[in-house]
Amino acid sequence: MNESFEFLSPLESEKPYTVSEINEGISMILDAGNTLVWVEGEISNFKRAASGHCYLKLQDADSRIPGVIWRSTADRMDFEPEEGMAVLAIAAIRVYTRGGYYQLDVRRMQPSGLGAIFAAIEKLKAKLDKEGLFDACHKKRLPETPKTIGVVTAKTGAALRDIIRVVASRSPGTDILLRSVPVQGDPAPAAIAHAIAEMNEQGAADLLIVGRGGGSVEDLWAFNDERVARAIFASKLPVISAVGHEIDFTIADFVADVRAPTPSAAAEMAVPDHSESLRHLRTLIRRFVPAAKRRLREPRTRLMEQMRSRALRKPFRLVEEYRLRQDELTERHARAMGIYLRQARTRMARAASHLGALNPLSVLARGYSVVTDTAGRPIRDAGRISVGDTVGIKFRQGRAQARITKVSDA
Repeated sequence: MNESFEFLSPLESEKPYTVSEINEGISMILDAGNTLVWVEGEISNFKRAASGHCYLKLQDADSRIPGVIWRSTADRMDFEPEEGMAVLAIAAIRVYTRGGYYQLDVRRMQPSGLGAIFAAIEKLKAKLDKEGLFDACHKKRLPETPKTIGVVTAKTGAALRDIIRVVASRSPGTDILLRSVPVQGDPAPAAIAHAIAEMNEQGAADLLIVGRGGGSVEDLWAFNDERVARAIFASKLPVISAVGHEIDFTIADFVADVRAPTPSAAAEMAVPDHSESLRHLRTLIRRFVPAAKRRLREPRTRLMEQMRSRALRKPFRLVEEYRLRQDELTERHARAMGIYLRQARTRMARAASHLGALNPLSVLARGYSVVTDTAGRPIRDAGRISVGDTVGIKFRQGRAQARITKVSDA
């Protein structure tokens, strides 16, 4: 299947879709939305498999939807789902391609008594989204090689230990600047927002990681607070949100420049892996040294060849050879020029003789004369003159005029 899927009409499609292609296409369309839904319903047909996964249906008075709670999620739930229990769930809509039906992939579930909390979160989320706090155009890029990372979290929490461990292993030269704050309870939102603003004022860090480890909805409530959201949005430093586990989503995640599924993942995003960079550098060195040797060896080889050449061993002998060659070419050129001039003189003599034969004065020298009319035009035909006309006569030497007394064709 292609990454993008588009259903075509029978006239546009070259061949019919298979059943698997239809199911996979619908699955891709749903996955492309990449959204979670908040759903309320009553549990029915609940069953926990030997694998630890839980299968159920959420229903209301008119309809029902199949759902699954994977073992990793079920193990973290702080209550035991029961048949007929009213619950609120955060889930992704997925297609079970083999069976050809869609189901809810439950990421978090609470008894419906927490409905007021979820409603407050959704209301604030809609408000901030309308103001543009979640827009991608406001997201800042993370620096490639930060020198100092600012961390806003509790100094006694597992999140800080995970961040320190990852940064120390990937980039030992990177400093961590901690601003310890409470991450749950009533003082937490104001403290977190103030710490973010203070980090920006100090300007000692290149980016911020803001977060905490996992917990219940109530434990993570501080990161759904409007004050924290606006402090993250106002931050001039790039902010990575690292709240809870992979399935946990808070408003801070939507406002932050980058959302990390865990604090450890946030640390991996924040710093490059220097061990990988070192391996790459060593690879480049291994390639560079032989290449450099080849580059140095090639000029040396050419130099030795030139030094062994006859021109460099006996340079004056080469100059003498060039002089002899110059004399030989000069002599050859002179001979060729003499031959050319003699041939040219012969051709000119022949041309002059030919022109002399065609010269009318040569004819006059043999006793002939040229008769012309009064305009000086030669008269070649007796029919062009009449008795009494005056004509001119050109001799080899001198001219004369005559009057015509008789005209005859003979």
